[in-house]
Formats: sequence, structure tokens, C-alpha cells
Amino acid sequence: MKRIEDRERFTLSKIVSENLRQYIIDHQLKTGDKLPSERDLAVMLDVSRVIVREALRALESTGIIVIRHGEGAFVNTDDTSVILNHLLFFWRMSNDRIEELFELRQLLEKTAIEQIINNSNTTQLTVLENIIFDMSQTKDSNTFKELDIEFHKELIKATNNELFKQLTDVIVQYFSGVSLDMDEKNRNKTTVEHQLIVDAIKDKNKKLAIQLLNDHLQYSKHHTVSI
Repeated sequence: MKRIEDRERFTLSKIVSENLRQYIIDHQLKTGDKLPSERDLAVMLDVSRVIVREALRALESTGIIVIRHGEGAFVNTDDTSVILNHLLFFWRMSNDRIEELFELRQLLEKTAIEQIINNSNTTQLTVLENIIFDMSQTKDSNTFKELDIEFHKELIKATNNELFKQLTDVIVQYFSGVSLDMDEKNRNKTTVEHQLIVDAIKDKNKKLAIQLLNDHLQYSKHHTVSI
């Protein structure tokens, strides 16, 4: 890591944070790896331990590291939930990004459908159909919404892509926060559409399954409100 020049001291904490990020990359640190101690970092960067401590806390707030009292700072690259929740906050501040989010969601779920069909994943289909059955049985709007979220999250699990799953969790959470409570008619419509999607997947009709998914998500897009 480069040493901090005196002329840069007005942004020391930020500069140290950037240096620590680069240190993690340069040394190819993984989750669980420990960073040097505050004292060692202060010597390496030629700054006070107070500045180092502030920089470490800033990194912890982003989820890049975790600080354990009495043990030190450890890399936390496996858990992107903090970063993704920051994205969720910014999305909620800017509702004009809804169109882009829907496009991303469609892309992720389209990929999931392709994976299920290509891999003949019958276990995944059984899980999805169990969720659909539970949706058909409940009359509670909040329970139905949770099951609807679970259906789409379970769909993404078929990709076996952890980043896809984490990103979808946040996107679905976002839309659950802006969607209107569904009445019985819309609950029935959603349940039927989910079943049609699963039926098309079971028939290995990729084109139909993706079209049904697109129609389903487009309808959802037109039934959202600003929060």
C-alpha cells in the first residue's frame, strides 16, 4: 500500500479506506482472512490509529469487513447483503429506476427457467408446485405476498448462482414494498399464472414459459405504487 502524503491529510480516512480495499485485492484475501492490526496499518500508511480505526469502520459499514472486538478486522467477501441493501435504499429513493429493475428481474428469472428446463430439475418443480398449492389455500393477503416472493426466490435457486440469488432477494424485496395488496381476484390470477409457468417448464416449452413469465411480471409492474 502506498504511504499517505501530508497534502492528502484532509481526506485521510477516505484515502485509507481506498488503500485497504486495494490491499484486499492485491493480497487476494478471502472471507475470514484477517487484516493487519490497527498498529501495523498505521505504520504502513503513516497515519494515526484513529484514522485507521475510522477507515475500518467505514469498510465495515459497507460489509467488506467485519470487526470483532479483541480479535481484529476480517474480510467478509461472501456476504454481499449489506451492499445490496444499500442498493435497495437508493432504488427506493429513485422510483424512476423501476423499469430497469424489471428488466433485470426478467433476465434473472428467464435464466432460471432455462436452467430448470435444461437440467430437468424435477425437485425444483416440486418445491414450486408446493408453494403454488399454499398460495391457493391462503386467504390472507400478507401470507400470500410472502408465498409469492418465495416462489420467485425459489425459481432463482435453480441457477445455482449465489450472486443471482442475493440480488434477486433484494429486487423482490423492493417490489414487495411497492406493490399493492392483492384482492381475491388478483390472488387467484397470480396463482394461476404461476401454475401455467410451471406447467410450461414441465413440458420443456421454454418459449412459452418465458412468455408467460414476461406477461406475469409486466402485469405486476403495472400494479406498483410509490412508497
